[in-house]
Amino acid sequence: MSTASPFGADFESLLSPAVRTTSVDDVVAKLREILLTGGVAPGEKLPSERELARLLQVSRTTVRESLRTLEAHGLITIRLGGSGGAFFNPPDPGLMGSALAMLLAFESVSEEDLTDYRIDFEQENAELAARRATDEELAGLQKILDEVRELGSSGSTDWDRVRALDLTVHELLPRLSHNAVRVAISAGIHDALARSFAQVEPSASSPELLRDEVIELLTKVIARDGDAARAAMAGHLRRWRS
Repeated sequence: MSTASPFGADFESLLSPAVRTTSVDDVVAKLREILLTGGVAPGEKLPSERELARLLQVSRTTVRESLRTLEAHGLITIRLGGSGGAFFNPPDPGLMGSALAMLLAFESVSEEDLTDYRIDFEQENAELAARRATDEELAGLQKILDEVRELGSSGSTDWDRVRALDLTVHELLPRLSHNAVRVAISAGIHDALARSFAQVEPSASSPELLRDEVIELLTKVIARDGDAARAAMAGHLRRWRS
């Protein structure tokens, strides 16, 4: 007989047909599946350790370790006390960005690997930003464009400043795509991108070239020309890849 959970989810139904779970990994996998496929509402409390142990036919120790693993993964929050328990914590896109940033920092990902990934990713960011940005967001880009143009008004362009503005644009475009996954990935690779660009030795013409490319890119995005924005980003990436 199925026992409806007092927490809003019919866990006995969600756990059937019964699959024999014998380890922490099994329990983590099953509970993760329930959480990520909509079996539990955001902020909803899971059944008690005792109830989960009964439903999964495992020891409370196995359930406790499984819940700790899910908490470490950011999927649940465990609160102590009489009104405590394990509560579903919807995944935060920022966690993915943080994990990716650590991977890039500690796994010695090559510059070539990072650049190869960015080729399509950043072109798509530019195209989607041009198509999806709000008028208010484009007004913000216009302010950056005006600042970039002002850099060359004195006859020379400050390399450090134009490089910083370029990085700002690369960080903003994913946000303007209104895609949470793109924002998270961009956050994860931003530090690696900044470190890579900091190693570029500029030639005498580099500041003006970069300035002109940023102007072209922003102009196309602000004009809501997705194809042209994508092409401008492609040319920009090809130049600074070599």
